[in-house]
Amino acid sequence: PIKLGEDWRGEPTHPNRNVWVIRVETDGSVQHATTDADSFLDVLQLRLQKLRASTGEDVLTANCMFELARRLHGRARYGEAGKLYRKCLRIWRAKLGEDHRVTLLSLNNLAAL
Repeated sequence: PIKLGEDWRGEPTHPNRNVWVIRVETDGSVQHATTDADSFLDVLQLRLQKLRASTGEDVLTANCMFELARRLHGRARYGEAGKLYRKCLRIWRAKLGEDHRVTLLSLNNLAAL
């Protein structure tokens, strides 16, 4: 098994680095694959496009948008993150209300930019 803080080779990873280790089973064997932070951003952007196309601007879409914004924020892409945080806030205000904890979290992240 892969331990927390290590990659699939057992080598330590930096805690601020986005590395995802995936366990893929094919024909009974186990393989490992990794992706870097930029690839993960691409996956989140694709997921967001698909959610917008299928469900529109709903809470599920806002959740994905928030995750993407959080990742962009962590990579110092503040302009892109801010736009997404604002969209999340608009959706959550409309769907969940002004005082919901998720709405307030979105306000907090905007303030941190």
